[in-house]
Amino acid sequence: MSRSRRKTPLVGFTTAKSDHAWKKKAARRLRRRVKQHLATTLDGDRCAGKRWDLVDPWSAPKDGKFWLGRASNTLRRK
Repeated sequence: MSRSRRKTPLVGFTTAKSDHAWKKKAARRLRRRVKQHLATTLDGDRCAGKRWDLVDPWSAPKDGKFWLGRASNTLRRK
């Protein structure tokens, strides 16, 4: 892999490996909210349908990407 390079020079802002745990927790919150709503009312159309209605996406461990532009090849290594 020493010769493989990124074709698109985008890198994350943090050193977090993954958003998996955060996304899992956010999806669980949404499912619980929908389940509670359906238990109290039978109106399934008025449930929160998106994860971002309950959690802030900017609170995720990886909160964005950075464009390297014309970076050197050492920064563009995978």
